[in-house]
Amino acid sequence: MAQLQYKNKIYSKANEVCKLMEQEGLVYEKWPLQKTAERPDEEILQIYRAEIAKISKLKGYQSADLVSLSEKTPKLDEITAKFSREHHHSEDEVRFTVEGEGLFVIKGLDGEFLEFKSEAGDLIVIPAKRRHYFTLTPAKKIRTIRIFRNHQGWEALYDEA
Repeated sequence: MAQLQYKNKIYSKANEVCKLMEQEGLVYEKWPLQKTAERPDEEILQIYRAEIAKISKLKGYQSADLVSLSEKTPKLDEITAKFSREHHHSEDEVRFTVEGEGLFVIKGLDGEFLEFKSEAGDLIVIPAKRRHYFTLTPAKKIRTIRIFRNHQGWEALYDEA
């Protein structure tokens, strides 16, 4: 279950998380979980094709892929270092957590940061140009579907938005 920490308060009920995220201009959805352990990436993308198609049609997204990170990932620290610094993207950052967990820290509309712990079944959309960063939790494992308009728009930009 997702967990959101904001202004020294913790929200863990899906409806509360959804409402606060919406007030902050973010999107949060809970997608149904499927059995994905040990399945190849392409099979997982097929399992979630209906959900991916629905949000893609609504928001104009064109492609999706799947990323897996764990302690077994070569150069894990180098890979995660790219996203653990505050940055933004020229297009929306759309992530659906299939397995594991990660922490999105997002600049709120009032300048304070929200900490969103994404777990299996959680979809988050961070709008284009919204300052944020991402880290793995101590579990150091996540499998996430990334959904794009184009891959160039996903590159991390470290300058001010």
